[in-house]
Amino acid sequence: MTNSAFKGLEVASSLMLAYNSLAQAHKRSKESAKVNAKMAKLDVDPFANYRNCLGLVLLNASIIEGSLRSILSSSLVEEINRSVNEAKINGRTGPNKAEIMLNRFHNDVEMQGGWEQLKGQYKLYYDISLDAIMGEALKEPINVLFTLRNILAHGTAIVQPKSDMDETMKDMYPYNWQKKLQQTRVYLERTFGNKDIFKNLAEYEMPIHFMDKTKELFVVMKKEINPLPERSQRTFEMVEEFQFGFVNH
Repeated sequence: MTNSAFKGLEVASSLMLAYNSLAQAHKRSKESAKVNAKMAKLDVDPFANYRNCLGLVLLNASIIEGSLRSILSSSLVEEINRSVNEAKINGRTGPNKAEIMLNRFHNDVEMQGGWEQLKGQYKLYYDISLDAIMGEALKEPINVLFTLRNILAHGTAIVQPKSDMDETMKDMYPYNWQKKLQQTRVYLERTFGNKDIFKNLAEYEMPIHFMDKTKELFVVMKKEINPLPERSQRTFEMVEEFQFGFVNH
């Protein structure tokens, strides 16, 4: 990504390459764990999957946010450039208020991260509700993915109370975790069948599930933003063609 004023790297595409490498390692680790456990006559340790699962979740969420943010940023740059060119033709030498506001908004899009904030920015600029176009069946897993990303990105512990806590315990430390993880815990239990959130996070299929949902989201986005900006097209192609655990180009 280049123009006369700056050079840039489309990070989402690079993260997809990193995701591809980790997905291959995830597949290999499952196969080798089975062989090693059989030779040692031991059960496969399900929590060994953490070495790849959690990193894949972090990368996946970043690929989504980066790709969608890139689309919005490209639209803003195009509009700003069009306005500047019109100003030159009309002999205007400085930005008007609309151009100043556009540039400020563009800075916010590029510099201020967060899934919820990005959804608000899409609504403001495109008048598109990402929640609405995803629908309930897709909105839930994508929101769960970003809840996990926000927790994992801090690198601290994940806490699940051993039993449900009621409102009388709301001032206790585990209660806050119960509230924060409620939707995530319910979704993961429904999807993978374990009541223990830690077992669900260690499921081999967990990152594959969220990548499948990412592919669905990208199909929806291509219908809404058509054509895609040139700088976003490569990442979308990589996601659409991606086969988990295999060599992808």
